[in-house]
Amino acid sequence: MRPDVGRRSAASGLGCLINLLALAGVLFVIDAGLLAYPLIRDRLMPPPAAFGEAQPLVRPTVTALPVESQAVITATPVLLPETPLLAPNQTPPPLIAAAPVITEPVRRIPTRVVIPAIDLDAPIEMVGWSQTKNVSTWDIPNHFAAGWLKTSAPISQPGNTVLEGHHNMAGEVFRRLVDLKSGDLIKVYSNDQAHSYQVTALHILPDRDEPIEVRRQNAIWIQPTLDERLTLVTCWPYTDNTHRLIVVAKPIGPG
Repeated sequence: MRPDVGRRSAASGLGCLINLLALAGVLFVIDAGLLAYPLIRDRLMPPPAAFGEAQPLVRPTVTALPVESQAVITATPVLLPETPLLAPNQTPPPLIAAAPVITEPVRRIPTRVVIPAIDLDAPIEMVGWSQTKNVSTWDIPNHFAAGWLKTSAPISQPGNTVLEGHHNMAGEVFRRLVDLKSGDLIKVYSNDQAHSYQVTALHILPDRDEPIEVRRQNAIWIQPTLDERLTLVTCWPYTDNTHRLIVVAKPIGPG
């Protein structure tokens, strides 16, 4: 082989290697940017503007809230579901849901939620509550699934159908819930029957470390209501859980 041909071949191989390394670097930067986007957005951008009704009209027959002096709270939790903050090496606690008590026909129990605007298609599991240090708290699925509060209304029935889910751990089922806009479509299935809802309200409420009166006021959003509605609950922002994100949708018909 002529020396100049060998040199050109070596230079060509080196050029290809440099190009591949450059491409890998670009892909790495893009991937890192995609992963960091939620963190940057939460820190640099204000929360989305709230829209919709300021407060739901709850049924006047709602059970009175327990007093603070009660030694043990055995009633339904009176505060919004809360996502615990975990260290990087921690795993979410196992879900110990209360034994289900179903009085409605199975065809009315929600089993799946689909939200095209945020590319969400997730199963729904029925959840109850547990007691920790004499305080009742809602259970939340510790994997990619939304939880239906079993005390809330079945779908297509008068009342408030409440779904909850994590946004920054355990599957992050509601990670993009904050991106919903007025008019976005939500479909909730009971087995194969679809029920359509349209987003009408979004609120981000300060909750963690707030006075108990504020947290109880926030929990009105998951109380039984006079109208038929769907309420989705998670925490906010992605880097912390100081607020509760509430999304309300109203029915627009079957299918």
